[in-house]
Amino acid sequence: MKIFVTGGTGMTGSYLLYHLIKKNYTVFASLRKSSNLEHVKKIFKALDNNNLETYNKINWIEVELSDYLLVSEATIGIDYVYHVAAMVSFKPSERNLMIYNNVQSTANIVNACIENGIKKLCHVSSVAALGDANNGESLTEETEKTNFKTISGYALSKYQSEKEVWRGAEEGLNMVIVNPSIILGAGNWLHGSPRMFKTVWDGLKYYTKGENGFVDVNDLVNVMILLTESNISNERYIVNGENLSFRDVFNYIADNFNKKRANIYAADYMLHTLKTWDNIRFYFTGKEPRLTKHTIHSAQIKHTCSNEKITKTLNYNFKPIKQSVKEISNIFLTEFQSFKT
Repeated sequence: MKIFVTGGTGMTGSYLLYHLIKKNYTVFASLRKSSNLEHVKKIFKALDNNNLETYNKINWIEVELSDYLLVSEATIGIDYVYHVAAMVSFKPSERNLMIYNNVQSTANIVNACIENGIKKLCHVSSVAALGDANNGESLTEETEKTNFKTISGYALSKYQSEKEVWRGAEEGLNMVIVNPSIILGAGNWLHGSPRMFKTVWDGLKYYTKGENGFVDVNDLVNVMILLTESNISNERYIVNGENLSFRDVFNYIADNFNKKRANIYAADYMLHTLKTWDNIRFYFTGKEPRLTKHTIHSAQIKHTCSNEKITKTLNYNFKPIKQSVKEISNIFLTEFQSFKT
């Protein structure tokens, strides 16, 4: 069985590669000229008793996903495709580029899968593509995005990318879509959800009232593989382990690091002030902003996700987030000496 994975250099993609190779599949993964494989190696070492035997079985292919001819060539002879790759940015200057890249790359993957007779495509979307549920209700697969004026460019790119996958289904593509909540895993501690652990390690004083869904990356990957290997076709599934407040998750991390818990409530005006200073820091240093109007909105609202459909379909039991945080924290602690606080 031959598998092609996009986004294998990211956190979710790295874990997916590991689990697929452990199932003895022949795995091909896309990368770009600028790709950094060090974080992939770190994850494989953490999962594989500090050796790279499993990592060395990856067949890396240099593919620019915006180039249809390269994508088509890379998927010839492939049985299953997992499309994980996506540009993630909350910088206003990169909004249009991100939307274009994510949608165009997905369209190319869909078209190549149809052209080359791929058995099934598993597309990794996000709960961000679903929008906000009304009256504090949990998001479900039936929730429809209605407000396009205030959503982030990332959410819009995921929404439009999904439309490309559904278009492919109408043209005969066998596919499944997963919509994960916030994915917790190890990786690059300076970006994405792993940065939560680095933030607590450095000393987090403030907490917010927001609530969201969280899922362990291993659970997400397991669900993706189970769905792809099943007879299920042309369905979407929210993949969410547990709904928790951000404060609870940060407290779990702090306890594992033996750090002081955040004890100052960050009101709206405080967050917007911090956002201003964050933008100034970005202007002078070029470092990615930690606070945007979208992350502030997310930090202050209740945005829970239902996992009823996936748990009933697969009879799947998700790992408690408290256990997930403990395991990831242990991985972080093995590397902590390399960080400058």
